[in-house]
Amino acid sequence: MKKTTLLLSAIFVLFAVSAASAQVRRQTEAPRRAVIKANVLSPFALTASGFVEYAFAPQLSAQLGAFTTGVSIKDVDFSGYGFTPEVRYYLSETKQAPNGVYVAGYGRILNYKLTVDDEDAGKTYEATYSPVGAGVAAGNQWIFNSGISVDLFLGLGVNGGSLKVKSGTEDDFDLGFLNLVGSGVRIRPGLTVGYSF
Repeated sequence: MKKTTLLLSAIFVLFAVSAASAQVRRQTEAPRRAVIKANVLSPFALTASGFVEYAFAPQLSAQLGAFTTGVSIKDVDFSGYGFTPEVRYYLSETKQAPNGVYVAGYGRILNYKLTVDDEDAGKTYEATYSPVGAGVAAGNQWIFNSGISVDLFLGLGVNGGSLKVKSGTEDDFDLGFLNLVGSGVRIRPGLTVGYSF
């Protein structure tokens, strides 16, 4: 919970600093190239995630996402963090990145700690799971005149990694909830709200 509070506090501070910076830039009418945003769907999965995107060409941008989570699913206490580097190509010929419809390629670097309390045996089992993966996504980002941004996207990716058991056996840890579609395949939905400057 402390990690979630820390991440949300950092996003708030970055939002306040970017808003002040945007006021200065608006006077010189510099184009908005950077976006700081948070995924508003993440709290439904007991996760906090945020992103920073920067357009380095009229149709290209780079984005870095980070998240932290802590949840219990199917008797497994599950906590961890991850990073998602992404490159986006904006398809519009009339709008410049980071505004409009885009396609993207992304990577995933994840690190989870899993704990299972076996009350019947009076034992606690621990393991770590650090998958890496990659995927593709498509979406649309709207940047309004006020600087507010809304980004709606859907991705499909593949993750792979091995479970490292510290105590217990692999059978004590059910990882099926991590693979929403099939073995190693995950859907990546998102709806972010942020500020562009």
